[in-house]
Amino acid sequence: MQWLACRGLCYVGLVRSGCGVRWTSVILVGLFGSWIFGSVECGRNCTGYDIKCVNGQCVDESQTMRSKVNDSRSSGVNKTPKVSCQCDPLWSGLSCDIFTCSGRMHLQSSSGVITDGTGNYTTDNKCTWLIDGGLDLPVRLRFKEFATECSWDHLYIFDGNSVSAPLIAVLSGMIIPQNSQNYVIPELTASSGSAYIYFYSDAAYNMSGFTIEYKYSLCSNNCSGRGVCHDNGSCNCDPGWAGLSCDAPLCPGNCSFPNGTCQTDGCNCSSGFQGIDCSIPLYKSHWTTVKYQDRVGMSGVASHSSFLYGKYLWLVGGYSFQLPTNSLRILRYDFEQNILENVSSVAPAARYGHSTVVYKNVMYMYGGAVKNTATDEFWEFNFTSSLWNQVVAVGTTKPFETVGHTAQVVGSLLFVFFGHSPTYGFLNTVQCYSFENRTWSILTTSGAIVKGVYGASSVFDNVNRVILIHGGYQSESFNTYSLSDSLLAFDPVNLSWKILRGSGQYKYLHSASLLGRYMFVFGGNTHNDTSVSQGAKCYSLNFMAYDIDCDQWYVLDPPDLDPDPSRFGHSAAVYNDEIFVFGGFNGLLLSDLLVYKPGNCESAPTREICLSMKSSGVSCVLFNQSECLNPDFAGKNLSLSNMDMIKEAACPTPPLSVCEKEKLKACSSCVVNSQECVWCESECLPRNASCATSEITSESQCYANSSHNSMECIYLHNCFACSLNPACLWNVVTHRCELLQSGQMPLNKTCEDSCSVHSSCENCTGASCMWCGSQLQCVESNAYVTSFPYGQCMEWTTQTSRCPATRCADLKSCSSCQQNPMCGWGDDGTNTGLGQCTEGGLDGPAASLRNFSVLTDWYFTSCPQCQCNGHSECSRNSSVCLSCGDMTTGLNCEKCMDGFWGNPIVGGNCTACECNNQADVCNSTTGVCYCRTRGIVGDRCQECDKAHKYYGDPLNGGTCYYEMAIDWIFTFNLSSEENRYYTQINFMNIPPSKDKDVDFSISCSADASMNISVKTVTDAEEKFLFLNESCLSFTSKFSHKVYIFGPEYNTTFYVYVYNFQTPFTLQMYFSQNEPLDLFRFFITFFSCFFSLLLIAFVSWKLKQRYDQYRRGQRHIQEMAQMANRPFSSCILELDSPLESQPVGSREQLLQWSSGRRKRECKATPVTVEPLFGQKAAVLSVIVRMPKGDEDYTPSDQSGLAIGSALVTLCGHSRQASTDPAKPEKTSKHRKKTDVVITNNSSDII
Repeated sequence: MQWLACRGLCYVGLVRSGCGVRWTSVILVGLFGSWIFGSVECGRNCTGYDIKCVNGQCVDESQTMRSKVNDSRSSGVNKTPKVSCQCDPLWSGLSCDIFTCSGRMHLQSSSGVITDGTGNYTTDNKCTWLIDGGLDLPVRLRFKEFATECSWDHLYIFDGNSVSAPLIAVLSGMIIPQNSQNYVIPELTASSGSAYIYFYSDAAYNMSGFTIEYKYSLCSNNCSGRGVCHDNGSCNCDPGWAGLSCDAPLCPGNCSFPNGTCQTDGCNCSSGFQGIDCSIPLYKSHWTTVKYQDRVGMSGVASHSSFLYGKYLWLVGGYSFQLPTNSLRILRYDFEQNILENVSSVAPAARYGHSTVVYKNVMYMYGGAVKNTATDEFWEFNFTSSLWNQVVAVGTTKPFETVGHTAQVVGSLLFVFFGHSPTYGFLNTVQCYSFENRTWSILTTSGAIVKGVYGASSVFDNVNRVILIHGGYQSESFNTYSLSDSLLAFDPVNLSWKILRGSGQYKYLHSASLLGRYMFVFGGNTHNDTSVSQGAKCYSLNFMAYDIDCDQWYVLDPPDLDPDPSRFGHSAAVYNDEIFVFGGFNGLLLSDLLVYKPGNCESAPTREICLSMKSSGVSCVLFNQSECLNPDFAGKNLSLSNMDMIKEAACPTPPLSVCEKEKLKACSSCVVNSQECVWCESECLPRNASCATSEITSESQCYANSSHNSMECIYLHNCFACSLNPACLWNVVTHRCELLQSGQMPLNKTCEDSCSVHSSCENCTGASCMWCGSQLQCVESNAYVTSFPYGQCMEWTTQTSRCPATRCADLKSCSSCQQNPMCGWGDDGTNTGLGQCTEGGLDGPAASLRNFSVLTDWYFTSCPQCQCNGHSECSRNSSVCLSCGDMTTGLNCEKCMDGFWGNPIVGGNCTACECNNQADVCNSTTGVCYCRTRGIVGDRCQECDKAHKYYGDPLNGGTCYYEMAIDWIFTFNLSSEENRYYTQINFMNIPPSKDKDVDFSISCSADASMNISVKTVTDAEEKFLFLNESCLSFTSKFSHKVYIFGPEYNTTFYVYVYNFQTPFTLQMYFSQNEPLDLFRFFITFFSCFFSLLLIAFVSWKLKQRYDQYRRGQRHIQEMAQMANRPFSSCILELDSPLESQPVGSREQLLQWSSGRRKRECKATPVTVEPLFGQKAAVLSVIVRMPKGDEDYTPSDQSGLAIGSALVTLCGHSRQASTDPAKPEKTSKHRKKTDVVITNNSSDII
């Protein structure tokens, strides 16, 4: 007995125990998606095998799966049964013990838990859940954990029972409730009473996944126990509580009393304080949420455009889950009345990612995505008449089909920057439209070389007369991308680019607003496509300010609001010195209105706070050392005589130079920026850095550099974009845009079709593009995220083999059909498993297919019990196929038998393998034969492998032989996986020598049979010499007296080795070497041996004579070196000779000797003269001559001599020539004697 933890495949009161086919009662804790516990008896060990199928069935693959690719075995080969587990739905692993998300589950309980499975979810996977308990109540979803790969792995939630139901959310990214820095998903509600949930993960990264609690409930969280639930689903909260579920305090923190007091509608803040809890002083900036009057029934929107005109904030278009795509929606928000209302008009098609500007009381709209496809349409809207008109430009230059661009009006010109084109990719161009001339042009710019980006934001600085552009999603190659933190400045007069200091925060689809001398950047998508999040989130809460005058970025406090305001794809506008942020996307499409209110300079309590507000995005000045003022107010209201009394906050010390950054790798980008950089030897360095060559400091110097010119081409990652530049050429091999060299003519400027023109999956994937099956759209591999920024693509592929999985009609089994969230299975009622896959939901096929005659029974969340693919019927009320016919096998008759191939799924046929009798089996899917004889190749085993020296004719009963050379030992190792089908190998040999016998030997690693035959010119019929011999160890001799050898007779021996099983190794040779003559061998051996010995003796004697000669020469050189040393002098201090000792007893002698000072007798050189090379030296010492029996040296004699010797230094450092000085001690045995030695060292030998 054991406890079983089950999630998924469970029914009311019953759970499949995983032990045979028995069903066991359990204790239920919720149904479907919940943990369910029960005591079940597990005994699913495969009888006789060491394997246990916890949640599956044992399958003997040697009987049912031998024809499967990678598991096939030729007949007569390894017949050992191969047993494995066939897992139940939702389980995987060798023992079917790992719960995984797969297939489609129908959840019918009133509450439960949905999870992706154990550990990280599986890559390249799809699974769906349908919550449909038949209750007339909303389904409420609460997320306990959510972590998927941002922008690639999505969870879709529909308010209904199919994908045709209204879409509620498309969730992706990192969401961790324990960390307030991360976006937290609010409670989601499916008001229809059903929720259809679909999860898709691609083949790249996988993360920890998600856990969702669901519950049928009329009111959100049952009003948290702090209110009364009304029949309309709203909560009437108890006093002191607010919110949809009465979970928010009406007056947080008691309004930070005494900063404010609690009223019936919330906190009433005292003078000098603000915020929802009255905790924020007026001098601090803060965010609030505006609760406007909605007269539209506003649904969320993203990638719309917004602008100010009159007293209104205008909102045009945008992406929405619910809105129809045939008409563009225009809204306007009245700042004074706090009303959001619709502007009625006959509008063009709905779109998102477009741009709108106002010029002379007319709104102009350009580009955008219409039904996920970029357009080049240019429209104008008259505010007075509310009429639209499509603008037809004059001239031949037409605008690009563009989405995700940004636009600004300067004077009478409209400048359109960047964006993504389905044909030209990421555009680094500047398009210009003249309102006066009604013409389009593509500008030729100078200055820094810039990359094209998608989703950047821009503002116009009217003081410096430049357009500032920040961030974006950019291409790095034809199939890779990255995010940008760049800040670019475009001069619309000189048409030049300049690179300013980057923000350090990489993002796209953010907003930018100009307020005072600051550019404020909020939100965006900051994910950088990594498997582990390092703080970069799908829905960013980042808030930054760029100080235009100081070229400095500040990171500001993000908004602390509820619900979480993280988002991207929103819009922002400035009205009355406040920033209004509308809409956006955070997995949900938003319709809220946020307001950023900068701090009030006049409320700053101290001088220090006044000047420090600069780093929070508020520029204040100090007047008369005491009064803090807004600089605009000070400039307008103070006289010129008072201006010298104004003190402004100084610009902070700029951070370290960023000259070395990758975006400055072009010469002009390096020298035309705000970082004071110089170009030196193909790299950008700070101005104070040392440069070995002359540094480049101006743009004009850069254009003389050929490497700089090539940068314009390197940034173009699309063939069509490359062809726009006449100085560039697209390399079709490397997929790179390269500089056209001087004198080089372009070979071919024609590009292959862009991905966007392909309308079928097969054509798209065949062109190395990405196919989105749910949108029927083909895109470039580096533009997937820009093409579907809000998860519109529910599945993509780059492999042609997977195209059928994107179409319901091409899915041939019920299980594969239900892997596609759009499909359901129609059974034909024959009880054989035949049917068809088509679009639909729980209620049946899609409306357009309701009259489909083949469909008798509809299956959306389960499959028919009998699944025999039309090749067998099942016994009554059973899923067991009675007898698979039509040459099929398998539990569901889903495979072809050995010797046949095809696709027997849903009535498909199996065809006999055509292998020219050279193979027993073939690939069950393709029909490619697995030849049994080594050396026979081809899809039908129709030819010999001549590249590896196999010759013959395998057709008409023939075979192939390996041609063996004479007198060589050959080893054949048939142990690799590709050799697993071989059971035979053949050899041939033609002996070349007429008068020599042939020796043959073979040894095998395992038992096998062998035949040997011979064929000659005179006897064309093959004659067998040995039959069915064992090849473990076999030798034989063929006499030249019996067989006529030689090339002209073409006598050929054939060897056949067969009936072996791989892995198998054999070694074999044919030889015609003569027998060994021992007498001649030993004569030769000893002759050579004594000759070598004599040579060695003579060489030794010569070496001795040479060594003796060298020693003599070296001795002469040593004597010459010692004789030529210079004179020198030194002073010696000598001890007096020892006095004669009295003779006495042993005790007296010991007593006398113990009283003497012990001395060491140590010889120390007086000179050490190193020789050339520092490896040897001449060492000299003072020697005391013998005195005989006398106590002192005889008169007229010094008693001293100098001795010298040649010594080896051995790498040691030279030691001091005298002992270190020691303190003097008096002794009666010692006296001082000064001796001057003047002598030539050659006198002493």
